[in-house]
Amino acid sequence: MRQGRNLYRIQDRVTTRAEPEAVMERVLSPKTWPEWQAEIKTVEGPDRMEDGDQVSGDAELVGFKVQGRSDAHVVDEGLFIEDVIVGVRMVITYEVRPTESGSEITRTLEADLPRGFLGGILSIVLRAKLRRMQKKLLSSLAGQAEAEA
Repeated sequence: MRQGRNLYRIQDRVTTRAEPEAVMERVLSPKTWPEWQAEIKTVEGPDRMEDGDQVSGDAELVGFKVQGRSDAHVVDEGLFIEDVIVGVRMVITYEVRPTESGSEITRTLEADLPRGFLGGILSIVLRAKLRRMQKKLLSSLAGQAEAEA
């Protein structure tokens, strides 16, 4: 870890009966993001993400409305890596692998959290919020992908 950074990393997995293609369709379709990520309120961007695409929009994070941006760095079969800025910078990775009964979705979030005394207090709140957010959105993503199948 570089000096001066306050890096926070979480990773969660969920299984679903949905096929990997159905899951990736939702992950790569920005118009669906507000449906399974409650913090995202609006999005503007392509219908389907490709390498180098950018999406912008509005989000609400720990009670604050913020403008956000997502830059797609890797879009591949079963893999999406995006660089996100919504008040804090995050690198988010989705990996979707086939299983015997559907798919396993792994989401990894790495965030540069604020430093200093007040930043430390905000970081405590952000860690708790990001943890809850991640579990809820993975559950919603899996459920919605199943419902479309």
